[in-house]
Amino acid sequence: MMFMRSQIQKAETGRAVRRRFRLLKRVLMCLLVAAMWTAPVSSAHALDKNQIIQMSKLGMETNAIKGAIDGAGSELKLSPEEVGELRAAGVDEEVIKYLEATGHVEGGDEADGGEEAPAPADDEASGPAPAPAPGEEEESKEYTEEELEKLAEEKAKEINEEKKAEEARQRKIQAEARKLPQAKRAVESGDNMSAAKTYLKFLSLNPDPEGDDFYAAKFGLAKALYQEGILSGAANPLLDVIMAGAQRPHFKEAFYMLEELTKRIGFQPPLLEEMTKFYVGDMNAKFKNDFHYYLGKFFFDYGRGDLAIEYLDKVEKGAADYPEALYLKGVAQLEQQKQGEALKNFERAIVAGEQEPGGNEEILQLGYMALARVFYEVGYYDVALYYYQKIPSKSARNASATFETAWTYFMKNDYKRALGTFHTLHSPYYSEWYFPDLYILESAVYLNLCQFDKSKEALAKFQQTYLDKRPVLEKFLQETTEPKAYWTALTGIYQKDKPKAARNLPPMFANAVLDELEFYNVYGVIQTLKKERDALKQNVSALGEFGQQVLGSVESQLDTKIEEGGILVQQKLSEVNKELQDWDLKATQISFDIGSEEEAQLERRLRNQSVEEEGVEQGTTLLIVADDFTPWPFEGEYWADEVTNYRSRLRSSCSAE
Repeated sequence: MMFMRSQIQKAETGRAVRRRFRLLKRVLMCLLVAAMWTAPVSSAHALDKNQIIQMSKLGMETNAIKGAIDGAGSELKLSPEEVGELRAAGVDEEVIKYLEATGHVEGGDEADGGEEAPAPADDEASGPAPAPAPGEEEESKEYTEEELEKLAEEKAKEINEEKKAEEARQRKIQAEARKLPQAKRAVESGDNMSAAKTYLKFLSLNPDPEGDDFYAAKFGLAKALYQEGILSGAANPLLDVIMAGAQRPHFKEAFYMLEELTKRIGFQPPLLEEMTKFYVGDMNAKFKNDFHYYLGKFFFDYGRGDLAIEYLDKVEKGAADYPEALYLKGVAQLEQQKQGEALKNFERAIVAGEQEPGGNEEILQLGYMALARVFYEVGYYDVALYYYQKIPSKSARNASATFETAWTYFMKNDYKRALGTFHTLHSPYYSEWYFPDLYILESAVYLNLCQFDKSKEALAKFQQTYLDKRPVLEKFLQETTEPKAYWTALTGIYQKDKPKAARNLPPMFANAVLDELEFYNVYGVIQTLKKERDALKQNVSALGEFGQQVLGSVESQLDTKIEEGGILVQQKLSEVNKELQDWDLKATQISFDIGSEEEAQLERRLRNQSVEEEGVEQGTTLLIVADDFTPWPFEGEYWADEVTNYRSRLRSSCSAE
């Protein structure tokens, strides 16, 4: 009897131990799951292969392990080799299949085909077993009761410490959040750097990115830096505010700040295409028009004509940017070979520009030039001339319009007015413009009029003015290798104390680059970045680490833009050199033509000594212009109000056939 009682007591003791052991395992499992569910994704406790094995060893139910897998999200990715280790460690096949079905296994071959990998060859199987992965040996062993107690205690302590740290962080976030209204008032009063410092301290605590305080701090920081002129620093937080959506409270103000950043530093990252998903239909008409024009211009700048036209079409008549939208649509349609639609939009742009209070002179000139060039290309020269004549004499586009007018007269055989236009372009008003083909064109006209001496004289001027200086340009191109040196040379060409790089570049070739709109745009961005860099250097201490980062970013952008500008200068100067080579060949051809035509004219005169000279057939132009004046080497001979309307009385000297 005593023996039986003793056996019963032992059995009961064993069952109590096992119950306690199972209880400890459950506690540890709960702690493991709690740690995985409460820890952030980036935490060291993110679910991995070893923890799945550990949960399986501890006897956790399959559904509980699946829940842990779901909680791990997309961060959990196992290789096929790691899946094999799970099988080898005895993890339930249902868990493994769940991992494959939910996309947590890289490759997914087993999930797709359901076939097991082929068995290894005999020589592979007979080799030594691979060493266990780090931590695998520890995970595969069975734990004693004491070890489980210690493990549970360590895990509980770890979770408690993390909880305390998170609570302390949240207290700091709340304390800094209470300062945000004061920072907002500081921005409104112009104390931008003090406000920026407050916003940066709050954001450094990693508050909830979906929270209102986070959004307000991002906007406040962007606005403070924007008002301080630190545009590159404002760019990224401003982009975060924009991408938060059109229904957030600061979207409109942020959008107009974005417009300025695009104009001043060219900030328009590809991510802004996401704005096409925003709904702005419930906003006022002005904002919708501004929003649609911005997107249209954005896609136009990226060369995506169809999308550009789609959004520019949404800009309503009467909107501030309506004339500009019509003009851009016309340009986009020209690139799509839709000349008819393009012409209509250029005409509409001009009408809209005329109807604006005071007139939109910029759009009027752009429209006139566009119409003139299109009609020139299709051979309607009189219509082209009509629009070229509408460019004001004091406009920056007048030189281009006058030069293109000369070509138009030449193409329609109106040599008298072509020569009058050449005379205009030789005046001091156009001395800074680069027109090397002017002399070639002039020589060709004189050749057609059999004015051989004048034709030769024009070629000689071309040689003297341009070709004699070409070796200097070639030497500059050969000796200058760095983009920064090109930029320094060009921007210093008219400085009193020229940099060394600029001394070897003839100013006339620099003018060919300075006339380019693309150069002007890059130059404007560089000047803005320089001002921003200087503003940052004065306030970098107030911005702390963020200020250093932004300063580094601005200096990097500045270097990149200077490199970009230098490459642009190099490309343009190389094009100038190549064009001079081509014009030199054309000049040589004209020179041969002069010689052969002189001989032919002499023969005709000897055969027809009694026949009066007849002029070559010339076209006419329905324009009223002034008579020709002989140029003198001083500016007073040119009349500013008639400088674009000279006409030559020179007659043809060609003999009849």
